Amino acid sequence: MARKFFNQRVKGSSNKSMIAYIIVGACIILIFVAVIMVVIFSNSSPQEDSIIEIRDVVTVEINSEVPDKTLFFAELQNVSEDDINVSFTDVDLTKVGEYPVEIEVYGETYESKVAVVDTEAPVLTVRNYNIDTGGSYSADDFVESCTDNSGEECIVEFYSLGMDQAGNTIDFSSFVAEGIYSVQIIASDSSGNSTSPITAQLTIGDSGETQQPTYCNFGNSEYDSNTYILGVNVTQNGCALDLNLYYNEQVTAPAYDLINSDTERIKKEISKINISNVKQLHFDREINPVLNTAGTGLVGYTVHQTLTIEYNDGSTELVADYYINTDGNRVYSVNKFNLA
Repeated sequence: MARKFFNQRVKGSSNKSMIAYIIVGACIILIFVAVIMVVIFSNSSPQEDSIIEIRDVVTVEINSEVPDKTLFFAELQNVSEDDINVSFTDVDLTKVGEYPVEIEVYGETYESKVAVVDTEAPVLTVRNYNIDTGGSYSADDFVESCTDNSGEECIVEFYSLGMDQAGNTIDFSSFVAEGIYSVQIIASDSSGNSTSPITAQLTIGDSGETQQPTYCNFGNSEYDSNTYILGVNVTQNGCALDLNLYYNEQVTAPAYDLINSDTERIKKEISKINISNVKQLHFDREINPVLNTAGTGLVGYTVHQTLTIEYNDGSTELVADYYINTDGNRVYSVNKFNLA
């Protein structure tokens, strides 16, 4: 009898222990699941202090890589980059245009655009060209190489705004007499970006004599390079132009083309930098004539530009101050963001 009672008590105690183990195990599992859910929830839902402001558009150069996803935010605070998903499905980086982009953050979907632009002029290298008297030539004959970032063929032409010393337009395609001539070539792309005029030499026949000019009426092309950073050179065959042409729209056109092209380029560079709270970009440009050392003729123009950022809080900051030289490169006195 005692043995039977003992066996029953032992059996009952074992069952209770098993139930206790099950309860404890279930509690552990529930706690584990709860922790996982908290982690998942915290990573997939916005924090109370999250700030998300989407840009309308992000600009990239044609044939470049997709932009960093953080660039789509004018302001982004207390948001993990791992929780930002951007779909570039409809974006074609090989063609100029605007493409829709969907941005998902913590289950919310936002819309923006990628603007694929072509703001870079072709890279043109020229060569000298010889023909027999009575022969013909074209602008393409002076091209050593020409490439464009779009991958398209360059459009090569004679520069149509070239002037002689007195301000008369030069037709670089019309030389027929035996002699040596300076011609100016430009290259452009389908987006309208154009190089500055580049000078090459045309030799017609075997005389070896330079046809133009025989005399520099307004002095030579020498200028004070220690004082001025020349952006555009307007001299012809080593001769300065008439001083009275400094305001002529045809003469100043290359300077304005240069600064307009640079403005579009620097806008694109700034768009690639994740700067918060930007309200507006302010450009201040200045184009001034440069005379030769004798002060008797026009050599070219300096091209100066400053970029100031205005922030949403009303404050402003000077971030770039520079001259552009004849190679299209910038010579900075201020360059806060280490731009090209």
